[in-house]
This record gives sequence, C-alpha cells and structure tokens, in this order.
Amino acid sequence: MRSPSFFHSLGLLSLLAYLAIWGISLQFNWGEGYADRPILAYLGFYFTLFALYALACRIVLKSGANEKPRFLTLLVYGLLFRAALFPAQQIQEDDVYRYLWDAKVFASGINPYKYSPDEVKHFTEFRIRHPIAFRNQYPDPGPQELERLNDLRWSNQRALVYFDRINHPDVPTIYPPLAQFVFGAVHRVSPDNIFAMRTAFFIFDMVALAFIVFTLDAMGKDRRFAVIYLWNPLIIKEIFNSTHLDIIGIALLCGTVYFLYVNQYAAAVLSAALSFLGKLYPVILLPLILKQSLRPPPSPDGEGEPSRAGRNSIGKPLGLAGLFAAVALAGYFPFMDEGWKIFAGLNSYATYWESNDSIFALLVLFFEKGLGFKPEMVLFGQYSLPPTAAKVTVMSILGATLAVYLFRSPPPVDSERVLRQAFVLMALVFLLSPVQNPWYLCWIVPFLCLFPWRAWILLTGLVGLYYLKFYFMYQRMDEWSRWIPWFEYLPFYLYLAFEVWQNRERRDHIEIS
Repeated sequence: MRSPSFFHSLGLLSLLAYLAIWGISLQFNWGEGYADRPILAYLGFYFTLFALYALACRIVLKSGANEKPRFLTLLVYGLLFRAALFPAQQIQEDDVYRYLWDAKVFASGINPYKYSPDEVKHFTEFRIRHPIAFRNQYPDPGPQELERLNDLRWSNQRALVYFDRINHPDVPTIYPPLAQFVFGAVHRVSPDNIFAMRTAFFIFDMVALAFIVFTLDAMGKDRRFAVIYLWNPLIIKEIFNSTHLDIIGIALLCGTVYFLYVNQYAAAVLSAALSFLGKLYPVILLPLILKQSLRPPPSPDGEGEPSRAGRNSIGKPLGLAGLFAAVALAGYFPFMDEGWKIFAGLNSYATYWESNDSIFALLVLFFEKGLGFKPEMVLFGQYSLPPTAAKVTVMSILGATLAVYLFRSPPPVDSERVLRQAFVLMALVFLLSPVQNPWYLCWIVPFLCLFPWRAWILLTGLVGLYYLKFYFMYQRMDEWSRWIPWFEYLPFYLYLAFEVWQNRERRDHIEIS
C-alpha cells in the first residue's frame, strides 16, 4: 500500500502539469504562428499527465475500500485539475465558435439549421450580383432573417472575430436539438462567452460524475473507481480546454446507465432520449432497454418467483418506445419548419467526414485495393462507393451485435450484464466510426469506472497522438500523419486482445475449479 503522501504527490504533480498546459496554451493564438506552436511540449505534458493518472488509477483499483485515498481527496484534485484548464485558450480546437454562433441564431428566434455561416457572410454580394436567383433561393422571410443574422455577426468585435473562426462555414449546423437549447441558454446568460459555455459544460460534467457514483454505489463497487473519469486527462482536456459539447450527451448517458441498472426503465428511456437529443449515438441502446424492461421484477419479499402482478407484457416496451419517440419528436419540433433541411449538415458530416479512424480506414482500403472499388464510382450521384461499402459493413456489424444481444437469450437477470452489453455497443460505435476524434472516446470513459479494462484506459492516453498531425502539417511533414493512427490504435488492439484472452483464461479456471 502506498502512503497518502505519495498519492498527494501524484495529485500535486498533475496540477502543476495542468497549469503548465494553461501556460503554453497562450501560445496557441488562432490564425497565427502555426509553425511555432508548442504542440510537442503540450504532448509531453499530456503524456506525463496520463502516466500520473494511470498510476493513480492503479493505486485506487488495488486498494481496499476503507483505505486511502478517500473519495473526497479524489474529488478535490479532480476539481482543481478542471479549474487549472478552465481559463486556458483552446489548443488546436475551434468547434466552440460554431456553438456560440448557433446560440446567437437560436436565441434570435431563427432556426439554426436554416442557414450556413457562409450564406450569412455572402448574402449581400449574392443579392446585388444575382437578384433574381437570390429571390428564388430566399423567399420571404429569408432576406429579413439574413439581414438580422448579418447584424448579429457585426454586433461587436468579439462576435465578428468568433464568426470568422467557425469551421466548415459552408455547412449548416450538425448539432442536435438539446445542444441548441443549451447553447441558447448560455447565450441568454452571457453572449459570445467561451467561459460561460465551459461553465455550462461543468454542470453536465458534475451530473455525469454524480450518476457514475450512484451506479457504483448501486453495484456495490467502490465509489473511488470514479477516479477513472474524474482524473482522466482526455475528459479534462476535451471538455474544459477544447470545449466540446459531448459532455451534454455523456451526462445523460450516465443517467441512462444508472436508471437501467436499478430497473427504472421509464427514467432510463427518458434519459436516453435526452442523450440522443444531445448527440445521436445513444439511440443504439434503446433496444437493450426495451428488452430489459421485459424482465420480470422480483417478488415483493425479494425471494422466490417474480410476482404475478409484476409479469410484463409486450405493452411495456411499446410504451417505452413511444416515450422515446415522443421526447425525440418534442426536441425536434421547434425546428421542423425547415423539414428535412434540419439534417442537411448531418448528411454532409455522415457522407464526407473521415478522421483518425482505424477499422473503418482498413475497410475502405479493403474495398479499394482488395475488391477494386474505385473512389470515383459514385452511388446516387453523391456517395463514393468504397466508404459507402465500408459504412454498410459497419452498420451490419453493429446490427449483428445488437441482434445477438436481443435474440440470443432472455433478458439478463443480472443487471450488470446488460450494462456490459451497453458498454460493448458504445465501444463498437467508436471503434467502427469513420470519425474517431479523441473527444468521441469520452463517451466510453464512464463505462470504464464500472468495467476498468486497462486497454481502454490506455487508449484514452494514446489518442492524444491525434494532435501530432497538426505538428506535421505545420512543419510540412504531412506524409508522416498517415502513421499516427497506427501508433494510437495498434498497441490498444494488441492489449485488448491480451485482456480478452486473459479474462477468458481466468473464467475457464474458475469454472474448472
């Protein structure tokens, strides 16, 4: 057992490293000094933090529930780490500028899915040069709305600067309704304020932590295992420095997991629907919840057969499915005046985005080189054949995995088993995705508090290498970027295979004994 002072040393060293990242973040000025940005220094601090974090997790996971460090100690340090990065400038990330613009648009009463930033920026020129085409494309109240948005763009110097920093300005927003409501609420409190957005995300971060602790308590596990989330450098960097919105959906996903474990299925579905409205991934968990709702509740005295009154019928999952659909529709309802256009940005994302992927990249390579599918072969005039074939394969794998969980056996009597299934599904969503940005991995971290797979914990460190691609880009060494995913994912997959084999050996030994 390590002494308490040793653990405090880990916390203090980590705090110093976060403060150092805050210091070097001031050199990441948007639009200038790209070649001089201290990306390698940042990565050095990030991996130092990960090493300290991994050692802290090892100490907690191997210590007894009544041993030190106490949960309060972990919480205090976790809050200090967040506070250290809270005032830092974003390091190589700019999504928050879209959030602030969406907030401004929505708060002004205009549908944020209706116009891309480029339409707002260039509409005056378009109207002057092509008046007939402009009128055809933007019937009333289009011109009046574009005027209002252009006025918002020029409302103050900060607003103008932030508008010009929006990435992919030719694409309407892709962010779902609950995110828009959060953005709008932040705008009403403090417009064009990145720190206000981080404050809102901190609230969701604490909600996520609370549900993780509730779930650990319900499962009879040590609540200190929450250190896997609380101290995780990926979580802290991507929420409180990069300012990514994923924490909205993650917090509600944590609620879904807790309510599912304690058999409160209506609350689980409600939380899953809200998480879906924050980001779309959790919809894959709905069938698991519906199946689990068929599980007969225990008898009133907690022993023997389930009570006859508690035996469930198909009506319960149908009602829960209706609840999910009703919440989802209610979330989208304020934006439905634009019809299917509300999914235009999402369609562009799903069609063209590919970044930092592993299995998906190999699938595309297989279809191109192995089967001879040419990238110029296009389906429906829009979809390149190799990535489309890869996406069909990915969806088939996810569908087959879900089908096995749904039809192979009756609802698990052990609630922990269904949480493991949810973990596997969410993990596959990440691993098979054409876009494996580091902050997408944050969706997996809460599950690691319940099921601390070392390979997945390792991956939360390795994905930091993603930022190395910017260093290569700025130094005109782009040819090296293609190797980054190999260093991110190959050690993870090898370690994961070893852990799977190790766990199977251990299970076989227990069964033989």
